[in-house]
Amino acid sequence: MKNLKQIALDLCLKDTASFANFFVGSNVQLVKVLGDLYANTTSSFVYFWGNDGAGKSHLLSALCQSFGEHDLSAAYLPLEDIEQFSLKMLDDLEMLDLLCIDDLNLIAGNSEWEEKIFHCFNKMIACNKRVVITANVAPPLLLLKLLDLKSRMMGGLIFSLQALSDEEKVSGLKLRAKLRGLELPDIAAHFLLNHYKRDSKNLFAVLEKLDKAALAAQRKLTIPFIKDVLDQDN
Repeated sequence: MKNLKQIALDLCLKDTASFANFFVGSNVQLVKVLGDLYANTTSSFVYFWGNDGAGKSHLLSALCQSFGEHDLSAAYLPLEDIEQFSLKMLDDLEMLDLLCIDDLNLIAGNSEWEEKIFHCFNKMIACNKRVVITANVAPPLLLLKLLDLKSRMMGGLIFSLQALSDEEKVSGLKLRAKLRGLELPDIAAHFLLNHYKRDSKNLFAVLEKLDKAALAAQRKLTIPFIKDVLDQDN
């Protein structure tokens, strides 16, 4: 089993997850706060919530990468992978500069994990370290048994991560393609939006697959090529 620092390295330090390739849309203030967090000029604790596929994990990964670029240490704990983790992984994390916890809602009702996160959170804040936590709902709607933990979630900067509109998704796809050295025509971007799962997480995963296929085949991202690549999964 990997320790938390190794997991953080594997999941965070990827060039596919950065602030530069996150299409901000209506989330300007949130992205600005996260981008400045390494300087500790805002709040020690940030909580943001949004639907699955809205970009929560991308932003946390980008944040960890940003801290690394400033020679600061960070750990990322995705609670969807809780079966890989031991409670002991949360010991002594106050030695780090940043702790990111993704999808807090997934441990709601698990008393052991709630209490462990509560004590870890308190230690991080007491040591003037930074904590960023995401969930799928606003803090008052978290179904946590430990009310003190729920109360802590209301004590920092709180943001709702706004989902992208359809046109913003098209713009986001074109931006991500451009940063990969690809040209994604408008007609191809709209084709992806109208024929495949529309959440941003899936669309960007599809684009990554198309990028690899286009590079291997030395092809442009035309609709026939896109259909050929993606139909292989069916």
